Amino acid sequence: MRLDWLIPGLLGLLALTGAGLWLWRRFYREESENTARRVFKNSAVTFAMRMVVKALDMVIFFILVGSFDVATFGDYLFAILLVGQYLTIFTEFGLGVLLTREAAREPASARRLFGLTLTLRLMLIGAVALPLTLLVVGGYALLGQPISAVGQQTIFILLLTLIPSAFSGAVTALYNASERMEVPALMEVVTATLNFLARLGVMALGLGILGLAWAAVAVSSVTALVFAVLQRRDFFPPRIAWDGPKMRWLTLTALPLMLNNLLSAVFFRFDVFIVRAFGGPGAERLVGQYNTPYTLLNVALIIPPAVTFAVFPLLSRRAAGDRASLAAAQNRTLQVLLLLAFPLAMGMSALSHDLIQLFTRRQFPDYQPSIAVLAILAWFLPLSFVNGLIQYVLIAVNRQAAITRAFVIGAAFNLLANLVAIPTATYALGQPVLGLYAAAVITILSELVLYLVFRPLLRSEGLAPPLLGLAWRPLVATLVMGATMLSVMAVFPERAGAIVPGWPGSLAAALLAPVVYGLALWAVGGIGASERDLARQILRGGGAGEPGSPGA
Repeated sequence: MRLDWLIPGLLGLLALTGAGLWLWRRFYREESENTARRVFKNSAVTFAMRMVVKALDMVIFFILVGSFDVATFGDYLFAILLVGQYLTIFTEFGLGVLLTREAAREPASARRLFGLTLTLRLMLIGAVALPLTLLVVGGYALLGQPISAVGQQTIFILLLTLIPSAFSGAVTALYNASERMEVPALMEVVTATLNFLARLGVMALGLGILGLAWAAVAVSSVTALVFAVLQRRDFFPPRIAWDGPKMRWLTLTALPLMLNNLLSAVFFRFDVFIVRAFGGPGAERLVGQYNTPYTLLNVALIIPPAVTFAVFPLLSRRAAGDRASLAAAQNRTLQVLLLLAFPLAMGMSALSHDLIQLFTRRQFPDYQPSIAVLAILAWFLPLSFVNGLIQYVLIAVNRQAAITRAFVIGAAFNLLANLVAIPTATYALGQPVLGLYAAAVITILSELVLYLVFRPLLRSEGLAPPLLGLAWRPLVATLVMGATMLSVMAVFPERAGAIVPGWPGSLAAALLAPVVYGLALWAVGGIGASERDLARQILRGGGAGEPGSPGA
């Protein structure tokens, strides 16, 4: 595979990013009274930076998926999921969100809370992450599905990334609390660039997935050092602290947040662990086939946190006052998220065949089940976007314990349904691939269950959103868009031998889709006077309104 285009492409991408940052610093002016503009700035800059990050990640994914066999790639993805998501949840423990919330409310407490939360994070790495890793590795051996020796080594090497990541996460929380999301967003680009170059070097040297793991350790350490310099410049010198009673309060307060994140991960990605345990012979191949669609969906999943974290400080402040203004801000944000989620779901579902074949290339037959998985999974996006915001609304009103109960119900449904469906497909029906399709459907149903449990909580706080009223216009416009895409794709015949046989129709459909969606949305009244007023306020500045306020 020729890779000589990568370095010029990387330099071009970084040049565009630098030009965008220069233009932003040159022309953007913060206006303390214009909250709508500030929220847009925080979400838009974060989203733009994360799009650059995802672009780099997708190029690396493109290289990796073509460089390893399905089983080895499955081991690598499993290690990344275990350490990068589950063990990170245990060691982060919800302390980042808690630090953001408390520092946003009382900036004077930031220095002390930073030291205490960092100390707790470092303690959790040794007390929780390491024992859990040993338990997972031993558990799969007892089930007769042992993780390969290389896979185990990869997991233990990646554990080292938790130490510098704990520090970087704590500094990120300080920037989020001060509504300067563009700084950690830019750092994500720096980290992604370093990861890109390091992984490329590892692949060129043929060091395999162990080399990729060591590269992750090196890059996370460099990132932490840069964050230390930024923290000293913008806030205060980093240091750990100890206060037994206060740390107990932080632990008990953050525990529901950690459980919420953990239970959310259980019904979102724990099915991978069940596939690995009950997928029968070649289960590691199924892991690679099931994880590949998630890699593509992760591009869309950068949107909810970019929007949610930008609006969270505003929600936290409004939670202490009039609930009507909080509800208005929540509903306006939900409207924006749904306007984005529905067309993304339709686009990824309609183009699933071409997206999977594009990114797996010569190994396409091994990844064919991924097509159906992506087409199904894409439809969890709308409810996922909604639930992602609702969680932070409830955190803002200090109902994180109630969120935990909701996640227990959602996770229990997901866990039980997958424990029935995946072994049944493997051992009773003899078709393990059916378990992947069932797991994708169960993911969507789990999001629905979670929303149905959230809704009474919101109603009790006077915050129940008019979800059908917010969703029907973008849904109708999306159906029109989807029908148009499928019609266009049907006109163009597939080209045998091409990397993406249906690419002429797919490209035409992808280019036409946003235009059709925008026109259909306008036709059903989805772009009204309030949306135009908000856009004018963001672009021109000078207004005093907030999202959801009369002036917005």
